[in-house]
Amino acid sequence: MFELFDISKEEQESILKQVRRVLSGYRQLKRTYQLAMPQAHTQQYDTIASSKSSQPRHESPELMRYLELGKKVADIEQVVSEVENSEYIKNKYMITDKLNQWQLADLSGYSETQYKVKLRKALLEFAVSYGIFDITQFSFKADYIDISRA
Repeated sequence: MFELFDISKEEQESILKQVRRVLSGYRQLKRTYQLAMPQAHTQQYDTIASSKSSQPRHESPELMRYLELGKKVADIEQVVSEVENSEYIKNKYMITDKLNQWQLADLSGYSETQYKVKLRKALLEFAVSYGIFDITQFSFKADYIDISRA
């Protein structure tokens, strides 16, 4: 994917490091989100809403934290679902059971080398979709384009 752009190996590794940090924290983030479910009696309101247009003036900190965590989890899950080969990311970072690299490669039906290449491409695609990497900052390179008529 990034072979078409002037991006050095160091820049690619930096991007992959950021992506891995986001995805590695996903399991913990999801667990925290599930445990942060506020109880109904902890929500405090200054006034009781009497119509559809009136809004409560005070939200509990627990509810706000829960909503923020939910947004983060939903954002990551949505971006992963948009990635072409999302099953590589899901198996590596999102399922609750941690598997070894060879087990993940075996699940995919590819050799470990091919699995790593496909996972790397999926991670780089995630970086673009999630906003870690802005592809517009780099120039497109085309050394040779062959156009023939059929």
